[in-house]
Amino acid sequence: MSLAAKDKRAVLFSLAGFSLFAIGDLFIKFLADDGFKPVEIAFFLNMFYLPFLLVLSPVIGGIRATLRTEKLWLHVLRALIGVMIFLIVVNAFKELGLGLSYTLIFASPFMASILSAIFLKQKIHIHRWASIVMGFIGVLIVLRPWSHPFEPAAIALLGASFLIATNHILARKIGDEEPLMAFSLFGCIVAVQVFGVLNFYDGESNIPQAHDWGFFFIIALLHMGGILLTSKAFSSADTAIVAPFHYVQLLWGTLFGVFIFSTIPDLWTGVGASIIVLSGIYLIYREHVRKVDFTTATTAHGAIDQD
Repeated sequence: MSLAAKDKRAVLFSLAGFSLFAIGDLFIKFLADDGFKPVEIAFFLNMFYLPFLLVLSPVIGGIRATLRTEKLWLHVLRALIGVMIFLIVVNAFKELGLGLSYTLIFASPFMASILSAIFLKQKIHIHRWASIVMGFIGVLIVLRPWSHPFEPAAIALLGASFLIATNHILARKIGDEEPLMAFSLFGCIVAVQVFGVLNFYDGESNIPQAHDWGFFFIIALLHMGGILLTSKAFSSADTAIVAPFHYVQLLWGTLFGVFIFSTIPDLWTGVGASIIVLSGIYLIYREHVRKVDFTTATTAHGAIDQD
């Protein structure tokens, strides 16, 4: 059955939005490779996010509605978890590359499904268990612990995947009545304060030069564009139609690795990544069958989360 016109537009919005996230992450890797520490990247990037959020506030829920929240501490908890996620992910971009980093990050939907069963009392039936088990088999194939020891950055990234899943569960607890801006603004404010202290406490921060400021501006612009486009996609079409296109980030990460950084993934990484992607898509489909609003559109861009 062919897609309706609005669904086709949603697919295009999703592809474009997640592609913008991936391109923004490419510039983050450039900054990391250029000597910027994760805390430095996080602080200056969130300094750019904040004015963008204020400008876009009428489109993403408004400041007044956001400040009226009764779930401030849940937002703050999500923000603090987001701080840890950002530090781990930026380091992984530098140490592991974009393609492998995205592959391991995509373990988070399987973890989120398990956490949903534990904390939200959602039942996991045989089809979902099958997709979860296959997803983790894919992760093991990528890491191959039987042939070489785990890389610290890879272990940390699996921890970040768990934290991303935790943030997803917290977002469900907060509920969908909160404006979209609430999921970003509080995170941005907390991130600026935490990363500011970590960045300047010893007086040895790496201050960006002229071209670096351009990179930060471009990343913020790309990520904000990603937020608007993916939000539009998820609001105008069924999650099962839109969410699988999140995996376009893995394609972009692999292409960037091959053509920009001359990093060609080996056969086992490709096999494991394929299993993770197919298992994730099947998980989305099963959630759609059960009419549960579940999305793999979780990102790790500091204050910027899609839940």
